[in-house]
Amino acid sequence: MEHTLTAKLQDATIELSMGLYTVRFHEEAVLDVNQMKRVEKARRELLPDDRGPVLVLIPRNAALVEQEALAWLGSEEAMLNVSARAAVVPSSITVLKDRIRWALFRPSVPFRVFRNAQIAKGWALDQWYDKQIGMEIDSFEKDGVI
Repeated sequence: MEHTLTAKLQDATIELSMGLYTVRFHEEAVLDVNQMKRVEKARRELLPDDRGPVLVLIPRNAALVEQEALAWLGSEEAMLNVSARAAVVPSSITVLKDRIRWALFRPSVPFRVFRNAQIAKGWALDQWYDKQIGMEIDSFEKDGVI
């Protein structure tokens, strides 16, 4: 039996399961910066101070996906207390732009755009695990174990 904490909003459903937040936007949703901010605020209210990874799923038939909204998801403001965020979008061009951005600028925040939900989920969890393992290794070094 899988335990999931769920919050249903007008244009999205937020689920927390096994440490991963999944934000599923509903079909025909209008995704602008204000909508992203509202959904992110609701996600943060589920478990304040949680630093888990986030998977954002945008449906193929979303009414509108503003590029600024996706850019905001990777901003310092949006990534505060988020270990990693992966967004799954219906546009291959958007994914290509993100790959170029990632290759040229290597952003300091762990945010990526994908077409495949399983690959996105794996990447977000890998980022989170790497951070957790790093924190554990650091604590061993302080104790003189390593």
